Amino acid sequence: MEIKKGLVAWCIVGFIALILLFSSFFTINTGERGVVLRLGKLQTVVGEGLHLKMPFVDEVHKLSIRDRNLSLKTEVSSSDIQTIAVAVDLVYSLDPNKMDYVYQTYGTRIEETLVHPTLAEKINAIIAEYPIELFVEKRSEISNRIRTSFASQVEHNGVLVKTLLITNHDFSDEFNKAIEDKKIAEQGALAAKFTLERMKLEAEAQKIKQASLSPMVLQEMAINKWDGRLPTYFANDNLPFITIK
Repeated sequence: MEIKKGLVAWCIVGFIALILLFSSFFTINTGERGVVLRLGKLQTVVGEGLHLKMPFVDEVHKLSIRDRNLSLKTEVSSSDIQTIAVAVDLVYSLDPNKMDYVYQTYGTRIEETLVHPTLAEKINAIIAEYPIELFVEKRSEISNRIRTSFASQVEHNGVLVKTLLITNHDFSDEFNKAIEDKKIAEQGALAAKFTLERMKLEAEAQKIKQASLSPMVLQEMAINKWDGRLPTYFANDNLPFITIK
């Protein structure tokens, strides 16, 4: 009985030792950083590979430093109070050198807490500086301004901005109808202007033509058109078309 009790005790001790042994190691994968907390207090940030920790005392939270993609769709107002629906694609990552600050400040919810609301605010503020009719022409400029302004605000918080693009936009139905009506009116005005110019040119040409038709020219034209045959009846003593003096 004593031997059996001893074996059981050694088995329990061995089992506990194995648990402690496996609990003392952890791995951080490629593209991650590990935030080590000891009794809830941040101790250190570790990189990729195998690491030691104190069992049941240390806690490890893994954060990705890979590129992340955020697609944001929102409605904004132009400087002339017109509604524009825009879609923006942002590619960003967390700064590996600021993971302690990121975790202490935002935990694992930095996108919901910082990235998303800051990006939405920058989109609204910058697009509001442009009239809607310039939006398409200046879209690339607007994208660059949003990216620069957004990056300057979040980089010191541990967010690295890679790319930011306005990928789509849509105007309100009322504005689209107004643009269509404007184009129709412009086309009608151009057609009327063209018709007026044509009529002026034709009138000028006719005026020049009439001014150039002297009696001698008319006589020559009549001779050129005469087929050589005399008419059967005469209204007076003179031949038609030709007047001999």
